[in-house]
Amino acid sequence: MQNFFGKDFVNISYDKVNHVIVLKWIISPTSDEYREALNSLVSAMEHFKTGKVIANTIYLGTIHPRDQQWSVTEWFQQAVKAGYSKLAIIIPDDLFTQMSVEDTMNSADSSFLYAYFDNMETAVEWLIKA
Repeated sequence: MQNFFGKDFVNISYDKVNHVIVLKWIISPTSDEYREALNSLVSAMEHFKTGKVIANTIYLGTIHPRDQQWSVTEWFQQAVKAGYSKLAIIIPDDLFTQMSVEDTMNSADSSFLYAYFDNMETAVEWLIKA
């Protein structure tokens, strides 16, 4: 894995073997941190020329409604322009985080594929399939 962006709340890296970007939340971010991480994810997609992403949301916590709205109305457009095409979401056992992530995804533009997983291995398998 090649590190691309790292802070105390998130790590974004590139898996060269599978040509995917991995975003891993370390702790629940503030609104500014959430947006900084997602904007850095767009930069990573542009830099590594891949729109395949694994998002490990186990420690994400709930997403504030304003950030959900920003994700759907602003961020997704930028991400799709950067090549965003397929997202594997590793979902936690925490019901509130699950609901928050699912609400955001259900409101998003459906121009890319996404699916939920409970572990990294199955997420990678799904993501690298054609």
